[in-house]
Amino acid sequence: MSRPDKPNPGLVKGWCPGARRPMATGDGLLVRLRITAGIVSADLAGEIADLSRRFGNELIDLSQRANLQIRGVEPQNLDELLGHLDRLGLLDPSAEAEAVRNIVPSPLAGLDPSAAIDGRTLARALEARLAGDPTLHALPGKFGFVVDEGGRLSLDDVAVDVKLSGIGTAEGPRVLVAIATRPAHWQAIALVTPEEAPDRAADLARAVVKLRAALPDAPRRMHEIVARTGIAALFRASGFGEISAEVASLRPRRSGAEAVLGDHTHEPGGCIGIGAPYGRFTADQLALLGELAGERAAGEIRLTPWRTVLIPGVGPEKMPRIRPWIAAARLVFAADDPRLAVVTCAGSTGCRNATRDTRADAEHLAAVARRLARSGTTLHVSGCEKGCAHPGPAPFTLTARGGAYDLVRDGRAWDVPIISRLTLDEAAAALADHTLP
Repeated sequence: MSRPDKPNPGLVKGWCPGARRPMATGDGLLVRLRITAGIVSADLAGEIADLSRRFGNELIDLSQRANLQIRGVEPQNLDELLGHLDRLGLLDPSAEAEAVRNIVPSPLAGLDPSAAIDGRTLARALEARLAGDPTLHALPGKFGFVVDEGGRLSLDDVAVDVKLSGIGTAEGPRVLVAIATRPAHWQAIALVTPEEAPDRAADLARAVVKLRAALPDAPRRMHEIVARTGIAALFRASGFGEISAEVASLRPRRSGAEAVLGDHTHEPGGCIGIGAPYGRFTADQLALLGELAGERAAGEIRLTPWRTVLIPGVGPEKMPRIRPWIAAARLVFAADDPRLAVVTCAGSTGCRNATRDTRADAEHLAAVARRLARSGTTLHVSGCEKGCAHPGPAPFTLTARGGAYDLVRDGRAWDVPIISRLTLDEAAAALADHTLP
């Protein structure tokens, strides 16, 4: 049986929620907060936690694009919540300006001495460029950008459409502009100064708007546009010419949750990395992180696309008191935590499409999932075939259909399973058959 290229179109909304345009889910409205440069002050963390208690269900997601999402908002409370978000500087003038600000920044922007550029400045300039040009508001809702400082953490594993990477050259700092020509594959197309980078990224965005408007069933992602029009058409429409940038291979860099979790207080730009269990904080956990950042660190939290946060400015002498806080709050701190082996969606408690409580099931399956491999995400537990939590292939995927699980090997949630109609215990047993000796 052949594998479909996409999940059931009836499950795909094709847009991303925001604050101005929240999404109705199984537990109320989901209100996404796009945090500029991924920097949350200690005070703001406390404010968001309080808003989650007052207007939501005290659950706050940390998304794959380093956004915070307040869950469980009742429609009648939305206007009051938006008023508070506006007071905090978290509300855009319009839903269109908000939707276009899909930028994933380097988590250590401005703190990493090995970085080639200051990613904060570039991320803010690009954000202003996108939000301030109404022409660019026609970008597809999921179209996104990465601003990678070129420091010790790589953002190559973040699934976006345009990547801006800092590089040191003999002429000074430069930004390598690259586009996604297929999933997880980048092609460099220009090397520009940091000052030029926002305008060049906007040129690419404008070309995308123009090209997709001329196509039937307009594609939403860069690699789909390139596949249908050819890269030369993109070059012409964006004014990049016909040549690609050639640069030397970049030094290997680490990425992902396991690269940032734990105690990094002895390293340059010292920090600690803390994970959101299965991508979600409670209001109390977020408030605790704010208190920790304000009382024992530099007063801010950095969001990452790996469902973890970094708290900079923690001195190594403070760790003996901080570790018990983290453990008591049941936050993820160790790179071998079994919960890191599983990625899951909201499940039936938070999504109308899901037919299983995937979050409870993930807790049941975490130990066996960790035994499938010693590191990395090995199991994707999806409440339906849409696969929101992990759109790419995973070593093992459990897809809920009609209250039972189908097991997919080396595929995506909508791919053809190797075993169908499993109970939770049967799924655990099937996974155990593949564990390491």
